[in-house]
Amino acid sequence: MKTILVLGAGRSSSSLIKRLLDRGKDCGWRVVVGDIDLSVAEQKVGGHPQGEAFKLSTENNHERDRRIAESDLVISMVPAFLHVSVAKEAIANGVSVITPSYVNDEMQALNKKAKEAGVLVLNEIGLDPGIDHMSAMKVINEIKADGGELKGFESYCGGLVAPDSDDNPWKYKISWNPRNVVLAGQGGSATFLDDGVLKVEPPHRVFKKLRPVEVDGRMYMGYPNRDSLSYLQTYGIDGVDTLIRGTLRGEGYCESWDALVQLGMVRDDVKLTWKNGISWADWTRTFVPAGVEDDSLKGAISQLTGASDDELSRLEWLGLFSEEEGPKNTNGTPAEIVQTLIEHKWQLQEGDRDLIVMWHRFEYVKDGKKMEITSELALEGKDEVYTGMSNTVGLPMALAAEHMLYGPGFNEVGVKVPVTEVFYLPLLKQLEDLGIKFIEKHRYV
Repeated sequence: MKTILVLGAGRSSSSLIKRLLDRGKDCGWRVVVGDIDLSVAEQKVGGHPQGEAFKLSTENNHERDRRIAESDLVISMVPAFLHVSVAKEAIANGVSVITPSYVNDEMQALNKKAKEAGVLVLNEIGLDPGIDHMSAMKVINEIKADGGELKGFESYCGGLVAPDSDDNPWKYKISWNPRNVVLAGQGGSATFLDDGVLKVEPPHRVFKKLRPVEVDGRMYMGYPNRDSLSYLQTYGIDGVDTLIRGTLRGEGYCESWDALVQLGMVRDDVKLTWKNGISWADWTRTFVPAGVEDDSLKGAISQLTGASDDELSRLEWLGLFSEEEGPKNTNGTPAEIVQTLIEHKWQLQEGDRDLIVMWHRFEYVKDGKKMEITSELALEGKDEVYTGMSNTVGLPMALAAEHMLYGPGFNEVGVKVPVTEVFYLPLLKQLEDLGIKFIEKHRYV
């Protein structure tokens, strides 16, 4: 019996682990799940006869490395900065690896060793990155094969909250890593092409560059991600006039979040200490510079940021103007303090469901005529555990694992991302069978 090792049992691992366990008997494998919190790993395994849970050490990698050596495939769901360490150990033992994270320079540097070891290190095979790559490349290659010339590509994705669980003015609840939610838009300038013009939006302007996007009859606002230009090479689309990749949020979210960005309340580059027992209102006041002539905190923030009453009301709902309550932890970066607040206020409650939305727009020319294809996905989660985020991150990895261990295999080695048809043709078809399906619309423009 083969062994799949899953490292990390966090919120995005739920559907992955369940699918692997459900397929264990038919595919002839056992699923070993490790996490720094043993109870979380045990909960995800749920006593399944072909599952095993163990505790990952925070002190050393001895147990992890032993488990890697004994496995036939490793799926790394640990924090992204740990993937390279996992991959190095797996390659040394001739074991293939799957991760949902972006390929950085360190991971790419393992390409030669992975090829020499005859193993596949498949990255960016979750939602975004992952399903976005596969669904986009399917259409891009179909346009090329049909004699079309791609002129523009836009792609937006968002992990949101299902309409029947939407009960707050931000129209948002957290279904993935809350730290990434807080730091969104703060990782450097957003670069993209807009109608033939190179655009650079620094972090303090990212949430002002908004694009309305309609998915499944509902309107969202999109803001640009960091480096869209790298996808000219990744997708093989040099020569396009427009290339923008971004994130979707509900109406009003970006405008209110922009106020926090302008104030410096989501910066992560300096650790500070506030006095114990400080209220949220006084904590917020520390970001208002001296000399602002307004007696009220709301008025001062409006003066500084231009925030409207509606936008300020969302900050008030978060509790940032409260004189009675305050942060329990008063030591950390501003982003870390805000994270403790949103983790509480934007938590998926029992019975809540999230919503995944993705939207692509392809503009191309064929036979002298301008044409457009839009491709959209809207998927609601089952509950607060088996979320749409968990499904769209975990199921592509589970399907890839089955393809690699049970067959027929991808016949690829080295460090790869799923942008070629050997990956996206079988996986998109299987995802569609599981209800993760894109709706395409074609029209002349």
